[in-house]
Amino acid sequence: MTNPDLTPRQWHGLWRSVGYNRILEIDRDGYALYTATMGHATLSEQGSAREFARAFDRLEINQQGRLSLFQAHDLTRYEFERRSSWEPDFPIYRAPYNDPLLNLAAFCEVFAENYAFFDLRQVDWPAQCDAARTRVGPSPSSAMLLEAFEDMITPLADLHVYVTAPARRIRSMQIARGPRDALRAVFDLPTPQLSARSTTERIAAQLRATLLGDFASTLDRYRRAGNDVVSWGTLRPGVGYLSLLRMFGFAATEAARTADDLPHRLSDVGPFMDADMRAFDRILDDAMADLAEHKALVVDARLNAGGFDRAGILLCERLIDRPYTVYRKKARWQQGFTEPQSLTLTPSQGPRFVKPVVLLTSSFTQSAGEVFALAMSALPSVTILGEPTQGILSDNLFHRLPAGWEVSLSNEVYETPDGRCFEAVGVPPHTRLPTLGAGDLLSDMRAGLRIAAERASERARGL
Repeated sequence: MTNPDLTPRQWHGLWRSVGYNRILEIDRDGYALYTATMGHATLSEQGSAREFARAFDRLEINQQGRLSLFQAHDLTRYEFERRSSWEPDFPIYRAPYNDPLLNLAAFCEVFAENYAFFDLRQVDWPAQCDAARTRVGPSPSSAMLLEAFEDMITPLADLHVYVTAPARRIRSMQIARGPRDALRAVFDLPTPQLSARSTTERIAAQLRATLLGDFASTLDRYRRAGNDVVSWGTLRPGVGYLSLLRMFGFAATEAARTADDLPHRLSDVGPFMDADMRAFDRILDDAMADLAEHKALVVDARLNAGGFDRAGILLCERLIDRPYTVYRKKARWQQGFTEPQSLTLTPSQGPRFVKPVVLLTSSFTQSAGEVFALAMSALPSVTILGEPTQGILSDNLFHRLPAGWEVSLSNEVYETPDGRCFEAVGVPPHTRLPTLGAGDLLSDMRAGLRIAAERASERARGL
């Protein structure tokens, strides 16, 4: 029997999102979520009332009559405007529809309506679409269409832009900034994907002997936790160390232990994030207690592959004694953007470290790792050393084409409270260290950690 409390009657109906290309249909039995442009809608997922409750939380009808909600346990508020019904003759695809020219038109639409950085990345999207239509001709194959998509997105040079088709995944940017081949060689990585579980395992297993090698005589009470994503200990007398390799996969569950990426289905994301953030909060309780005796802390996010923004925020809230507004974000909508949402940190109720902190970043630091760096940059106790981060702060916006292929793109602009955006260029450090080189990457990274430890000691002495 359906529980009416899970989908109250006032939420029933058809809702179109403000930005974020979503249409949400709710009734007593559950929900259907569509990705939609002004020209088409494609069924993305559907589920029961219980799955709806796992996918979304903090729902309300606000003063503007909009449905306001969050993806369960997450940070971003989404608003939906009520629609009385589907528009007559509006194309709705509930099963794969493989017409290549129709899918090309849909692909052009979703980027034109949602991608936030055409000007920044100097791409003329209408010209890209015109060229693609000419290239594929009147009757292209699916393979030709995928090749055309690859040509269209390559100039964006954005790691968050890709298309997943049954045959293969194509990416806008094949080679990320930073000496990836050297990184693979140092840690014998089986894949260039920094967020992959195998990458985390290899780096975590070798971290003490490689990056921390210069501190072998002083490294003490070194611990790993959260499926080896987090490690911490005494770097040298008075200076603690905390490494964070990605922003997900902390929980003692099979899903977290084996995850290479975040789930995409929202009713799966909610429980996954809940378990992860609870686990990470407990880990931070232990880490902050162990590190409390130190006068300064080095946080190493140079190899952070991203994940949940909320993980970085939880760590930030362990480092403050009063609220701080650290960034704001907005999403492409119509001819402009949604109203910005500000993120304000509040001090954690658990153990905290309210002393000088040095954060290490690099060009390997990406996605949610960069949002963490952006938030940290607003804290007066934090000094950032290293390189600018990768430059892909926007969340992935996923869109399902009529053919069923999944598109990922960047639709959000993260900004400092005074309006600076670091998309494409990366969050800058306060002090730039020499660029990590392909020649001797490990030596460069060890040198950076030595400098960070010395800077932490200086800050602890008030210098």
